[in-house]
Amino acid sequence: MDKDSMVELKKRFKKMSVVLDENSFSNAILSLKEHQKPAIVIKNTSFLDVRSFYLSNLRLARLCIQAKLSTVIREFTIINEPACIDFFEHYFDDLDLALAQLKYATQLLMKISTYFIQLMEKDDCNTLDRCKYLKVNAIGCMYTVAMRCLPILAYIEKVRQHMLAQDDDPTHENAPPSHIVLAKEDCTIPHTSAFEVEKAAGLVDPDTLRWLEELEEKHGFRMHDDCAQEHPLAA
Repeated sequence: MDKDSMVELKKRFKKMSVVLDENSFSNAILSLKEHQKPAIVIKNTSFLDVRSFYLSNLRLARLCIQAKLSTVIREFTIINEPACIDFFEHYFDDLDLALAQLKYATQLLMKISTYFIQLMEKDDCNTLDRCKYLKVNAIGCMYTVAMRCLPILAYIEKVRQHMLAQDDDPTHENAPPSHIVLAKEDCTIPHTSAFEVEKAAGLVDPDTLRWLEELEEKHGFRMHDDCAQEHPLAA
């Protein structure tokens, strides 16, 4: 890679977003519109409206997390450009694997979202409690996928930082990035074909579920009479 190409490459890396960390995903959940409002007390409300609210919440959560991962994938498509491909293959041969893992993650988010939406649209989902339960578990599963991306994102951030520190002159003896490796045990995002979405809820950390349940209690729907939560709402 010649000097002009290296200078241009550094400029593009400087424009990239800081790669995501754990706070990025928890803040994404907290920033959802429904988590900015107090609990909504409902009375004599059509269940179709209630379910529509929770379906919307679920879709928005998926889109929010998916968008963050997609931004990283999109910005790092630079590695496949003709002027850069040899350089990145030589120095960062794990980068393709890292980006593939993020792509799998975005596909899993869609698969999880679709599965829980289908459950919420079934006839037996006819109580507020059931909607809350499905929403919490769906977002818990998606958040767990995001957490599994953290070692991969940390590796990508190291690549970004290394590129920013590169000397503009490619003939200069830059320190080899031997310390920047992606451990295979950190690649825990399965291909969608190997992912059993029906068992996904069992992978969610109990603390994550408690956190999401607390958010739902503070900001979700609440029946006018709390005892009524055990009974189906009017269709």
